[in-house]
Amino acid sequence: MSTGGDAVRKHRARQEVRAERDRLLKRADQRIDLKRFIPSDSKDRARALLITMGIGGLGMLPYAAMILLWFFVYHDSFVQTATALLLLIAVGILLLVGSSRRALGKERPWMWWFGMVWIQATVIGLTVGFFLYFRDLAYYWKYQEMRTYTNVAAAQDSSAFGDGSMFLFTEDTSLDTMRAVGYKSRWTGDTYCVAPVVDVTMGQGNEIYFWAVGDNCCTQRAEFLCDDAGDYTTRSALKVLQPEDVVRPFMQWAVRGATYPHYIEAVKMQEATYADIAAPTPTLVRWTKDPIAFKNSFYNNAKNACIQVSLVYWAAVLVGSYFAAWKLIPKQKHEGVIRSA
Repeated sequence: MSTGGDAVRKHRARQEVRAERDRLLKRADQRIDLKRFIPSDSKDRARALLITMGIGGLGMLPYAAMILLWFFVYHDSFVQTATALLLLIAVGILLLVGSSRRALGKERPWMWWFGMVWIQATVIGLTVGFFLYFRDLAYYWKYQEMRTYTNVAAAQDSSAFGDGSMFLFTEDTSLDTMRAVGYKSRWTGDTYCVAPVVDVTMGQGNEIYFWAVGDNCCTQRAEFLCDDAGDYTTRSALKVLQPEDVVRPFMQWAVRGATYPHYIEAVKMQEATYADIAAPTPTLVRWTKDPIAFKNSFYNNAKNACIQVSLVYWAAVLVGSYFAAWKLIPKQKHEGVIRSA
């Protein structure tokens, strides 16, 4: 019995050795991919950078085009802006469609990535430009259309200067800061400041047509430090525009918040405090020595915000394009090592 058992064990051992040898021989005939053991080629990195600049550079063209349209075209022509937008989107769609084998008979993955960046840049440019325009540029262009009046007396009815944006007042015109009032809104928490603009011909019973205004730059009574109120040689001002002065009613939600009602509340408080009489429709102004610079600040604010947002967005596009570039680089075929039994 023991001899038979030894024979069985030897037979099983030979089978296991044979099976193990077969497995080893089978694995020896396989190719071993050495790609993961080989450091990346510097040429691949150069190709990746070149593709990144191509996608991230040329792909930003529609973004730049949309920003320029918002800055220089939209105010004069909505039709031209809308037409350019549709053309840019159409180009992006053509790139996506052309990347498929069905369209041009060959897969072109680079066109797909480029088309995605192109359409995304168009949409982002449209969004950024929209907010820049309605926050600042709309006011700038409206000021550009309005007139400048000189030698204006504070006692004159301001309705005669309805199309005016900048005023240079007479030498006897001054800002009466001792009759200034600050109205703190319970809704916004801001203090809205007003001070009457008067001249030597005006008495207690005269209507006050022009009111200098500002935010969070005064105390509740008899102190007004807004803009250039501290400079007693100041005799110029820039009119405060409200949403209805700048855009159509259905777009007023997109512009700056309307502060006119808060200033009117402050004017009413001033009337009750000092027994003055405000005009039925007072003209609100910013009291400044350089109204032109104040007007240009709307354009400069939009420009500076645009530069900051654009740099951040372009950096994000370049990072995304770099990762996409590595997917587009053809994989090198490394020869495997063949082991013989």
